[in-house]
Amino acid sequence: MAQNLPQAPEIIEIPSDSDQVKCDGGNGPLGHPVVWYSLDGRDRVECGYCDRLFLKKSR
Repeated sequence: MAQNLPQAPEIIEIPSDSDQVKCDGGNGPLGHPVVWYSLDGRDRVECGYCDRLFLKKSR
């Protein structure tokens, strides 16, 4: 009997000087509404719809 394990969220690296990112779920018409996230001095932000994780690249 196979277990249905949750998939790890997609991790997307963004430039280290980014102040904001947008996410649309990445599935075209099957994605979610476009949302913008401000990093506000943080090095990561997670999408509230699809759990994608946006990480600033190390310098």
